[in-house]
Amino acid sequence: MADVNQEVKELKEKIEFCSYVMKYGRLIDMSSDQTVKAFKLKCELEDELRFIELKNKNGGK
Repeated sequence: MADVNQEVKELKEKIEFCSYVMKYGRLIDMSSDQTVKAFKLKCELEDELRFIELKNKNGGK
């Protein structure tokens, strides 16, 4: 269970980082392609987080 909690925590941190990259990327001269990649990665991480949370909610079945 501790491993799952650690994985959830790491996913949330990565999602938060992607959000900051998308919001403040222009300050570090990110290209629009890089911003799109950050958005896609954030979506994938959110999907993975939802899957893990649903799996835990259903008792790991």
